[in-house]
Amino acid sequence: MIGLMEGWSDLALDHLPVGLLIIDQEGCIRGINQVLTGLTGVKREQVTGLPFQEIYEVEQTGSNKLLQTLTSGKEFQHLEPEAVIPGIRTNGYTISTHSVRNKSGVIIGALALFTPVGRLQELENAVIKAEKLALLGQLAAEMVHEIRNPLTTINGFLQLLQKDLKGTTREEYINLMLTEMIRVNGLIKQFLQLSRPGYSKRKQFCLNKLMNDISMLVESEAMLRKLDIHLMTAPDIPPILGDNEQLKQAFLNIIKNGFDALSKGGKLFMQTSWNSHEKFVKVMIKDTGVGMDKQTIANMFYPFFTTKESGTGLGMLISKKIIDNHGGQIDVQSEPGKGTIVSVLLPVD
Repeated sequence: MIGLMEGWSDLALDHLPVGLLIIDQEGCIRGINQVLTGLTGVKREQVTGLPFQEIYEVEQTGSNKLLQTLTSGKEFQHLEPEAVIPGIRTNGYTISTHSVRNKSGVIIGALALFTPVGRLQELENAVIKAEKLALLGQLAAEMVHEIRNPLTTINGFLQLLQKDLKGTTREEYINLMLTEMIRVNGLIKQFLQLSRPGYSKRKQFCLNKLMNDISMLVESEAMLRKLDIHLMTAPDIPPILGDNEQLKQAFLNIIKNGFDALSKGGKLFMQTSWNSHEKFVKVMIKDTGVGMDKQTIANMFYPFFTTKESGTGLGMLISKKIIDNHGGQIDVQSEPGKGTIVSVLLPVD
């Protein structure tokens, strides 16, 4: 059993997208993965259990950043590779060191991470994106209340004019203005959803019932568009904790995208399932529509990105935010001409 666990540990280390070197309290190598062996040219079985200083010919303990982390607990970021492994010849990697401590806080080892600069740039871009979205939410919260009040007044007077002008040619203009007011209010509602923190009505609810309700809500639109919708629910799905109204909105946004991708006679499938071992429930929404290319999938969660003439580019972003706030995950698989599958995983407490 121990041998099996060690094998799994090595396998897990080798699947990391970064180089990893671990030393114990005595300075002996206890872990090294495939990325790092490729950079250094040494094999795992040749170095495991041997002193780090001897293997990599570290002459001055005080100048080596990994050994400094081991002895003092001080951690370093954005190092050159030679600061950890002298003489290593590699470009495109940045190094960080981290202490390994037991439950009492005592240092029992140290590790070095060799991160590809490209991967680091991806992480930095993700942080920048998150900051932009946070700023967008703040701006929405501040602006919406300023915009909504005069719009309510305008809408009220337009409705009064509609009554006075009923039966005249100008009624058509009023109707058009009211339609546009509804559209503006819809945009404001979406901005508000982006600015709301977390989920406010946290309670247990039945996912199957929620999906049944959603199926009934979209049934009439599907009939108008001459689309077929199918719902399959797994039995014995446990209740989940969250805001069912917000999740309803998230799933409706995904379904609307599916409807827009379908032509007459197209099909949309909704399915629930339950993984008792990993403690999550899954909702799959699949359409037989036009599908998407890789670039569209990569951009679909960015604000205001849309491939539709009448789209706002906020629906999928809002869905992702709601799912993220519930500790869930959303995954999209699609190919042009082969439809789209959106999978949502939600944790079960």
